[in-house]
Amino acid sequence: MALWLASDVHACVIDEDIVFLDVAADAYLCFVQAVDQIALGEGGRVSTGDASYARTLIEVGLASLEPRPAVRAIPPKPSFDLGVAVRRPGPREIAAALMASAVAARDFRGLTFEQLLARARLGRSPCDAARDAGRREAVCDAAATFALMRPWSPVGGTCLKRSYQLLDYLRRLGLDADWVIGVRTWPFMAHCWLQSESVALDDDVERLIAYTPILAI
Repeated sequence: MALWLASDVHACVIDEDIVFLDVAADAYLCFVQAVDQIALGEGGRVSTGDASYARTLIEVGLASLEPRPAVRAIPPKPSFDLGVAVRRPGPREIAAALMASAVAARDFRGLTFEQLLARARLGRSPCDAARDAGRREAVCDAAATFALMRPWSPVGGTCLKRSYQLLDYLRRLGLDADWVIGVRTWPFMAHCWLQSESVALDDDVERLIAYTPILAI
């Protein structure tokens, strides 16, 4: 039976398991050893020859009989770490960092996970800096400079909050990057990071290679 992932549901295959992310519910579900029963295809297409699997996916809100809206393509895993900043931040960068900290503190007090992702989508630059060779160097330079200021930021906590703050900072400078959420299993863990093409902007490649991307914004 042919199905499609429900709106704002995302999935990836890890070995023999399939992991689903339901953004609205802020929940992950893992179908253990399901690759023989469920296949994920282009455009969120889900195929299964088992009617019971199809019914289950629909009943729990993970799949639909209707095609889903187009979603952003997931970039490949990063393979390079961000370099060290070679200069001090200027006044414009300091102001952008302060504003990004204030916005992150406000948004994480009042917005749900679904709303945070929606706000990040709305802020995407018309010119995608993560794929614009002319601006790639500027993105990496700005992220490295931000790393110098990061220890003085009042906003700490999870990787989600840190990457959200860096994304806002980059956009205030007219730049952009891919915000990626990844998962691993046994034990299950979820993680997120920013990257520009193959460069990890706020984490180490050695950590990120353990995660399979499930969503990109």
